[in-house]
Amino acid sequence: MQDETIHDVVQIGYGPVGQVAAALLGRAGHDVAVFERHESLYGLPRAGHIDHEITRVFQAVGATGSILQDAFRCATYGWRNQHGDRLIDIDWSQEGISGWASDYLIYQPYLENALDAAARRHPTVSIHQGWEAVEILPHADFAEVTFARARTNQQPQLNSGERRTVRGRYLIGADGANSFTRTCAQIEFEELAFRERWLVVDFHQKRPLSFDFDNGQVCDPSRPFCLFQLGKTHRRFEFMVLPEDDATQLASPESVWTLVSKWLAPDDAELIRSTIYTFRAASAREWRSGRVFLVGDAAHLMPPFLGQGMCSGIRDVNNLVWKLDLVLRGLAPDAVLDSYGVERKPHVAQIIEQAVALGKVSCMLDPEQAKHRDQALLAGQVPPPPPFPWLEQGILQQQADAADLIGRLGPQSLVERGEIRGLADDVVGCGWHLICKADVDSQLTVSSRAVIRQLGVRILELDGLGENAVHDCEGCYTRYLAAANVEAVLVRPDFYIFGAVVSGTTLNALFAELAEQLALSRLPVDVPALP
Repeated sequence: MQDETIHDVVQIGYGPVGQVAAALLGRAGHDVAVFERHESLYGLPRAGHIDHEITRVFQAVGATGSILQDAFRCATYGWRNQHGDRLIDIDWSQEGISGWASDYLIYQPYLENALDAAARRHPTVSIHQGWEAVEILPHADFAEVTFARARTNQQPQLNSGERRTVRGRYLIGADGANSFTRTCAQIEFEELAFRERWLVVDFHQKRPLSFDFDNGQVCDPSRPFCLFQLGKTHRRFEFMVLPEDDATQLASPESVWTLVSKWLAPDDAELIRSTIYTFRAASAREWRSGRVFLVGDAAHLMPPFLGQGMCSGIRDVNNLVWKLDLVLRGLAPDAVLDSYGVERKPHVAQIIEQAVALGKVSCMLDPEQAKHRDQALLAGQVPPPPPFPWLEQGILQQQADAADLIGRLGPQSLVERGEIRGLADDVVGCGWHLICKADVDSQLTVSSRAVIRQLGVRILELDGLGENAVHDCEGCYTRYLAAANVEAVLVRPDFYIFGAVVSGTTLNALFAELAEQLALSRLPVDVPALP
């Protein structure tokens, strides 16, 4: 069956990353055809962690309330040795800059249910489950994908009698580590020197459980393991597979219950999954090939020790979608999309590097090496981990005086506009945010106004009097600008700061540079600012 429609986007894959992509594109009004080889949502947990930035993305698609019903707010993720000594503590106790708690532990099937509902509420999003991509053909103006009907039990069995072909101006490959999209695009997947097998076991609690040490890694050279909550109702244990292990026997229910007997018995919890995973680090050499984009595990893999695998994929689509939106609406040229890989690939590379470093700490099997590791960590001889990465190149203002802000996450806090009070994205809307101190209307040229209009920039004028005025309920934004010594910041739709207004610069210069970097079309000739 040939579909003659040319969709804005065809998407292969509908895990959490693909669900967010579909929801974001649907929110923007774009025609998206999503195809997934499984006939239903996967139904088993994989990822277990989200942070404040990802929670803000879920807020943008209207899924946060449902997701946080079962999410567990985790204050610390710890690393101990076999004696219980504290080696590393990752502090998650603070509020994140994004307006949400720093970190949560989640049960992925509940998260997927909420994201699925968020995607399906948009009439321009069509979701087709039980279809396997079998061919991708690039064309000058679109990508063409042929799908075969799949029966998805443990392995899909293609029904060769049923085919359909669809076309999209762009194609998103959100189809996982064994990405068919990546294979068809002939993009190399580079292994990054980490490969370890671990047993992953998940439980549904029959009653509330608590342990002396919870939510962390135990760096025991006899068998490294970790334990943590998956939301409020589920638990996960992970055990490293040793060289002498029989993996099949290790994953058996009898073996699993023996491994967890210190913490759990069948009266405490139901075993819902036991499987062997290979924790890997890898990255696609390119993330774009013509009209094809890779996101999530199709673009990168990392070991789970930082809890950033799924989070990184969601950052991918949050970055890509706002740029696709501009191109699909004819406001910016296709070349803007090149910035996707320019921005995301080095950001993810740093996260992978940090995850691998933590993995090497945990996966140490030699007792003498582990002893020296413990001594160095306990004596403070190991430098602290680097800060979480930010964007260092791409669509960002070239302003040396604001270098400490540009490319970092922008803030979100409580505001009031009229009788509406809430987090800023809910009150003023998502998208570009100009956060500023004073009345800006009289400062703007016609060109600046055109940029604001075309991009739909939301102006948060702190405690002003005009139509853009918002009350900064907790003083967060005011303190933020004061601490950075800037008059205003311009935050992109993916929450990263494009640029700032510092002493000696103007809003008009900021918007002019933005228009130039995005190569925005249909801008008027500039005129002096209004009196």
